Amino acid sequence: MNDASNAGPDLELLVRRELTEAGFTVEPSLLSADGGLGVWHDPARGVIVTWGTAADRLVKYATVRTAVRLALRTVLVRAGHEVREDHDGTELVITS
Repeated sequence: MNDASNAGPDLELLVRRELTEAGFTVEPSLLSADGGLGVWHDPARGVIVTWGTAADRLVKYATVRTAVRLALRTVLVRAGHEVREDHDGTELVITS
């Protein structure tokens, strides 16, 4: 199955809505601000979700980053999405 075949603008809007309803701050643009989520559609991969934080905090607060990633993944999987991690866990890729 092509990972990105079921992903598109409609899936992006759905993911944005589900994460917002779960209490996350979803940024209106592709890039996430410090503490917010960046969500966008990549035609080659699917819908991408990233959690924005300063690079120095990625190491210092690795436990928090792991908890946020787990929470994001849990919300999306419970909503019925297929989710995988990319770029050492800094991105979640939603394909359906």
